[in-house]
Amino acid sequence: MDSAKELMPRTNNVFGEMVEWWENQMKLNLKAKRKRVSIRSTWKKIGKGWQPKKVTKKTFRGNYVASGTLLNSIKTTGEGFTRNVEMERYGEAIIKGRKPWRKAKGKGNKGIPIKDMNRWIKQNKMKPRDMATGQFIPKTASNMKAMSFMMNRKIKHFGIEPFDFVGISADFTTEKYRSQLRTAMKLDIENLFKNEL
Repeated sequence: MDSAKELMPRTNNVFGEMVEWWENQMKLNLKAKRKRVSIRSTWKKIGKGWQPKKVTKKTFRGNYVASGTLLNSIKTTGEGFTRNVEMERYGEAIIKGRKPWRKAKGKGNKGIPIKDMNRWIKQNKMKPRDMATGQFIPKTASNMKAMSFMMNRKIKHFGIEPFDFVGISADFTTEKYRSQLRTAMKLDIENLFKNEL
């Protein structure tokens, strides 16, 4: 039995270009500076937990690239009309975001598992800072643990805004190649009928 590549060569070529373009668009969307929100907070201890005391929100323009690990891990494949993307696991956290913790409902964001948080910190080569001075401090076990705790506390209370860079890139790619794909399919189908007759 003939493969889709042999039966629909023009369509297969265009689809191959689409898959490559999609990969590039995902990377460009992660690197592009866009409007984001920075949250700073002071905290107070209440019982066994923490609550934000004073919250300051600022908008800034920034990208979604920290170490480049996620960016370099993005790989697309495509065959027939199926396309797939593989990437570092924490790419899903960027796509879906995380909802903030809701005390009233007793559910929601419980924070990121410590193992995953430590792995992410290590991948992004993050360094702890002195919160009073903003200066970097030694990467001792206690300083790294404190940094991980403070980051997780912030994520738990404020969540992470979602950014579906995969879906946005897929939609843009489909729109760009729609006409080319339609033309290629038409020519391939015409050629198939011609060869059958």
